[in-house]
Amino acid sequence: MYLPNKYTKCYYSIINRAKERVLGIQRIEKHHIIPKSFGGSDEVTNIALLTLREHFICHLLLPKMTAGKQRTKMIYALWMMCRASKTRREAYKCTSKTYEQVKQMMVNSRTSADFTPEWKERIAASKRGKPPWNKGITRTEAERNKMSETRKKLAVNGLKPWNVGIARTDIEKTKIKEANTGKQWVYNPNNPSERKQLDPEDTGPYLNIGWILGLGERKILDTCPHCQRSMDVANLKKWHGDKCKYRQ
Repeated sequence: MYLPNKYTKCYYSIINRAKERVLGIQRIEKHHIIPKSFGGSDEVTNIALLTLREHFICHLLLPKMTAGKQRTKMIYALWMMCRASKTRREAYKCTSKTYEQVKQMMVNSRTSADFTPEWKERIAASKRGKPPWNKGITRTEAERNKMSETRKKLAVNGLKPWNVGIARTDIEKTKIKEANTGKQWVYNPNNPSERKQLDPEDTGPYLNIGWILGLGERKILDTCPHCQRSMDVANLKKWHGDKCKYRQ
């Protein structure tokens, strides 16, 4: 399970000390000694009550105690702790050096093979049905005015999406074309705006949970003033408006 090195020894010394003590009113967090992603259970024997600082230190040690896919999982868990809420960050110090090291480990450990359809579906399922992160945030009058003025300035200055006008080489264009050739669209019938473009062999997990092949119904939201065609906002911004081929 864990590599027999000094980091594993240090890890279990923290765990064993935690099991032999009784903490007072100090804030604690439950830590799975064998992570659930490794097959660990929620049994009491697999739980250690750690202070927030101890919890962070244990997750600093775990990537050094594991290898292969297990190490990748532990790096991701550590990365999420580095981006934790303000309350948790007050209990332990994630220095700029630690943040840089963990970020670099994330970049070096992930490969395209890690992003399987099942993995993607688990992430999608965890977010499905939940409101956007910014829904319900109370804004002051000054904040609303500032946001409104920013949008007006963008419209007046005619600013375009970040990728408009980027020069592509023939090799880049070929790669983009090949990446999208032969892919199929699937959509969620309960929310037609939720759709994905996938390789045919990757559509199975989505079809099994009730998704349907195709784009679904696309709600008409706007009309191009040059060709008078009706379409959704995404296509209007991408292909029409100032970029419409019928523009005089």
